[in-house]
Parts: sequence; structure tokens; C-alpha cells
Amino acid sequence: MSQPEDQHQPPQQPQSDLANELRELGHQIEQTIRSALESDRARQLQSDISAGLREIGAQLQNAMKAIQENPQVKELVQRGEQAVSQAQQSKVAQDFQETLARGVAMLNEQLAGFVNRIRAGEQAPPPPDESATTGETTRLDPDEK
Repeated sequence: MSQPEDQHQPPQQPQSDLANELRELGHQIEQTIRSALESDRARQLQSDISAGLREIGAQLQNAMKAIQENPQVKELVQRGEQAVSQAQQSKVAQDFQETLARGVAMLNEQLAGFVNRIRAGEQAPPPPDESATTGETTRLDPDEK
């Protein structure tokens, strides 16, 4: 069976149609979104949302102002400040701070010594290969011989 020659070549028409249709679809989507955003209804929604947000902001500011001016809140803030001040001035708090400061100072000293030992170990020449020699042995218990 013989086949016609034009069946061996890929068809060009459907691909260009698809590309054109996809371009047209993108254009239509763009126009739809633009129309929706520019419509009177969209503008009205934007305006309503902006006005609502401004109203919420104003109400929050009024509420904060009322809270700050409330005598009970002022008294509560003063009590809190006094409690903090008293806690800082108490003997127990001072003792704790002093003990903590001494502990941190000791830790700092130990870490500094450790760092110095590490640095000294890096700078020290390697030990000689000879075996260590010792001096004369002294007996500690004179009664035993």
C-alpha cells in the first residue's frame, strides 16, 4: 500500500491555530480582569472597604485613648511599676544578682584560663623523645626500711 506524500509532513495549521487561540484566550482574560477592576461595582467595593478600614482605625484609636485615660488602668500601671521597683530593691533580689554576678565572673575566669592553656599548648614545642629522668627517691616513713 502506498501512502500519499503529504502524510509524512507534520501538519502546520493546527499548531498555529492553537498558538493563536491561546494568545486570544490570554487577551480575553486580560480584558475581563481589566473590565472587572475598572467597573463601577469594583470601585464601589474599594471605596466601601477603605471607609470600613478607616472606621475601624478610628474606633481602635478611641478605644486606646479611653483605656489610657481610665483611672483603673492608670492605677494598675502604677501598681505594676511599684511592684517591679520593689522587686528590684528587695534584699533577696540583690543577693541573687550578686551571687549570679560572682558565678558568672568565676566562669569567665575559668574560661580564660582554659583558653590560655589551649593557646600555650599550641605554642609549646613538642616534648623530647627521651624518657623522663627522676631524682633521688625519698622515703616518707622513716621507721620502715
